[in-house]
Amino acid sequence: MKWYLSLLIIIAFFSRCSSDKSDMALPADPVINDSVTITFTKDIVPILQTYCYGTGGQKCHVSDTNLGASGDFTTCSGLISKVNNGSLEARVFDPAGGMPPSYSLSPQELTDTALQTLELWVAQGTNCD
Repeated sequence: MKWYLSLLIIIAFFSRCSSDKSDMALPADPVINDSVTITFTKDIVPILQTYCYGTGGQKCHVSDTNLGASGDFTTCSGLISKVNNGSLEARVFDPAGGMPPSYSLSPQELTDTALQTLELWVAQGTNCD
């Protein structure tokens, strides 16, 4: 009788584990097609608005003098300066770069789609349209 009860418990445990896997969400982010032209206004500004400009009263990267944030990303030239000096790659593309920062009220982690869009924008020559 003991072994029967033990067997039922083990079966119940493993059946629950297998159903847990089916509940797991699959990644929803699409892979960016390299043939798509990425532009600052259409593609990059929405990413900056979500992750960089701040929410809930925070104002980051919206002027050169705000709250210690370096750079005004409301203009294409402001972000291009970070591309040219390597800090965009070091701070955003490198997982150890720390952007967005932990104290940000914005989402704490860029989606794969956002990262791919930024990388493709840089690879395509930072189109400011």
